[in-house]
Amino acid sequence: MKLVGDFLARFQNLTPPHDALKKAVANALSDTIKATVRPESVSIQHMVVFVRTSSIIKNTIQLNRRAILEHIFENMPKARDLIRDIR
Repeated sequence: MKLVGDFLARFQNLTPPHDALKKAVANALSDTIKATVRPESVSIQHMVVFVRTSSIIKNTIQLNRRAILEHIFENMPKARDLIRDIR
């Protein structure tokens, strides 16, 4: 007889969709503007990505918004339905 824990073990590694988006945003920021941002400092609300970081990095994000969003959409095509802006 199998225990309930055996059945639920396969669900331990699943991550919510926003976690994957947060990691994609952090990777896009490091690749495009060379800024190190942890996925924990990224939040998504009402299709807008908010990054909690210094004002210098925020200004760089605003200047390179198009390149960052294109990088995210290249790596994660379904993000087009979930993200429309980054701030």
